[in-house]
Amino acid sequence: MKTKTMLVVALAGAIVLATIAYLVLGWYWYGSYGHGYPLNSNYVNNPYGYGPGMMGYMWGYGYPGVVGGAPTPYGNQYGYPSYYSFGEYSINEALTLAMSAPRSALEFRSNDTIVFRSSNVTLVVAAMMGGDAENMTGSPPPSYSRGDVFVIYGLINPTIVVPEGAVIHVIFINLDDDMYHNFIVTTAPPPYPYYSMPYVARGTEMGPGMMVNMEWLPPANYGEGYAASYSYSLVMEYPGIYWYVCTYPGHAEEGMYGEIIVEPVGGR
Repeated sequence: MKTKTMLVVALAGAIVLATIAYLVLGWYWYGSYGHGYPLNSNYVNNPYGYGPGMMGYMWGYGYPGVVGGAPTPYGNQYGYPSYYSFGEYSINEALTLAMSAPRSALEFRSNDTIVFRSSNVTLVVAAMMGGDAENMTGSPPPSYSRGDVFVIYGLINPTIVVPEGAVIHVIFINLDDDMYHNFIVTTAPPPYPYYSMPYVARGTEMGPGMMVNMEWLPPANYGEGYAASYSYSLVMEYPGIYWYVCTYPGHAEEGMYGEIIVEPVGGR
């Protein structure tokens, strides 16, 4: 009887120790992936010090360590992202993508607008300092912008026009050399407060479903020639006015945002 009791106690102790080891090593693993490696197809990097899978579990998304696309339980309802993935681009490739509009895009530089008639839209978005964007595009930032900006196909914080039901494939790249940035879509309009994340997420259809994409990407590593990126897709299911925003404290307040117009189809 005493032997059986000792075995049960030993087994219970082994389980407790294994659980503690799993938690400690798991936290270290995520911390290492968050800070210890450059961002590429195998390693995930973000300013929080743990992989996107951790945020995935927190918000009911995806799986830990998944790179290249994790399905979400929300599907495409209300335009929530249908997948997300993290990766990197070379600096030169990122600059080329940010300046090269696809054939399906009609650019109107006079009013800083890009119109897509296709229902399948790829949107390459680069974050950078306003002065760098002006030098790259040859155009000044919008009058409301006082800091960092988005560059989309050679325009700074342009208005994006898409048809109702369009699927937007976002490729977001951080080309800023000293700032964290993100790119989310919301129904919450400007002006934005200094801490814009609660405002953007509260009371909107798209805010809560995009929390996973609110992770801020680290600055580009110009010394090694790569820039952090992530991608996701969303369906612009309903006509109306939406906004794309960087939620890093102070950025949206200083004008790091732009408008998305979803036009009704069929005369509705």
